[in-house]
Amino acid sequence: MKLNPGSSSLELTLWIPFQQGGVGSGDLFEEFLTINHWNIAPYPSYIGVKNYIGAGFSFRTRFSFNSIKQYGDTPASDNYYNVDGIVSYNLNTLFKGKTLMPFLEVGGGYSIFDEQGAGYFNLGAGVEIWLGPKKKTALTLETIYKNTGETYGVKHFQHLMGLAFLFGAKKDLDGDGIPDKEDACPEVAGIALFNGCPDTDRDGIQDEEDDCPNTPGIPAFNGCPDTDGDGVKDLEGQCPDEAGTIENDGCPEITQEIIERLQEIGKIIYFATNDSKLNERNNQILDEVFNTLQNYSSYKVVVEGHTDSSGQASFNQALSEKRANSVMRYLIEKGMSPSRVSAKGYGETRPAVSNDTAEGRRENRRVVFEIYQ
Repeated sequence: MKLNPGSSSLELTLWIPFQQGGVGSGDLFEEFLTINHWNIAPYPSYIGVKNYIGAGFSFRTRFSFNSIKQYGDTPASDNYYNVDGIVSYNLNTLFKGKTLMPFLEVGGGYSIFDEQGAGYFNLGAGVEIWLGPKKKTALTLETIYKNTGETYGVKHFQHLMGLAFLFGAKKDLDGDGIPDKEDACPEVAGIALFNGCPDTDRDGIQDEEDDCPNTPGIPAFNGCPDTDGDGVKDLEGQCPDEAGTIENDGCPEITQEIIERLQEIGKIIYFATNDSKLNERNNQILDEVFNTLQNYSSYKVVVEGHTDSSGQASFNQALSEKRANSVMRYLIEKGMSPSRVSAKGYGETRPAVSNDTAEGRRENRRVVFEIYQ
C-alpha cells in the first residue's frame, strides 16, 4: 500500500502498556518484556495525527497520558503526560507490500511524570496492518524508546496498540504515486508521463502502444529495437546484430566483387601431389575466406574440389572429395557453423580450361566456393 502526499490518518490507541526500568527493577532493557511491570491503561489514552509527506516519509504529532502504578516492583502513584513530534519512514516503500506497513521513526517530545517534566529524544519502530479491501483502517503496533540523554528524567519505553483511520487520502490502488482518479491504468503501476500507465522497458513508449514492451526500442518500430540500425527491426530481421538491407531481410548482401575474390583465392590453394593435407600457406589463405564469410552469416557455402585429368578418373574423384573436406573441416574448426558449409568433389569432370597444357592442368587443380542463401 502506498499513501500519497497530503493523506493523513487519525490514530486512536486503545491501550498504552507503559514499561520503565532502572528504578528498583534492574536494567531498562532487561525489563523490556516483563509484562507485570508494565503500567497499562485499559482505555483510549493516546491520540495522534500523521500526515504523509512523500517518498515514504510522514510527520506525526501525538499526545498520550497514563497513570503510573509502579516503577518495576516499586509502587507509585503518578500521572504521566507526553507530547511528541515524530518523523517516520515507511519501509513499505522498499518492499512494495499492500497490507503490512512497517516503519521506523525518530523525533522528540516532552514527558511529565507527576509534576516533573523533561524533554526526550525518541526512537521507535512499528507496523501498521491495513484492514479490508479499501484499506481505510489499520491496526497499529509500536514500541518507542525515550531518553533525555541526561541524568534527570526517566528513561522508559512506550508500547502502543491501537487503530488508525485514514482520511483525506487519494486512493492509489497500484501504488505508483498517481491517484486512481487521475490514473489511466489504476491497477498497474506506471509513470506520470503516461498518466499512470507503465513503460516497462523505459524506452519512452508506453506498454499499451509498444509492440516490444520488455525490450527498449524506437518509435519508428512501435517500441521494437533495431539493434544494428539498418532499418529492419530485430523481430523481422534474420541478422539483428549485423547491418544489412531491407531486401535481404536485414542481413548484409554479399557483392559480386566479394564472390569473385573468393574464387580467386580458391585458385591459389595448392596441395602436394596426390595429397589432401593443408599446409601453413593454405591455412593463411583460408583465414581470409573464413573472415569474409563470417561477415555474411545469412549465406552458405559449398566447398568444391576439382582436379586435372592426370591419372585415373576414380582416383581423381576421391582426391577432390578429400581436398574439399579438408577445407570444410578447417572452416568449421575456425568457428563456422556446420550448417553453413558443406563439401563436394567433382574430380576431373569440370575443368575450367583445357588439360592439354601444364598451365591448364595447374588451373584445373582448384577449390571453388559456391555461395548461396
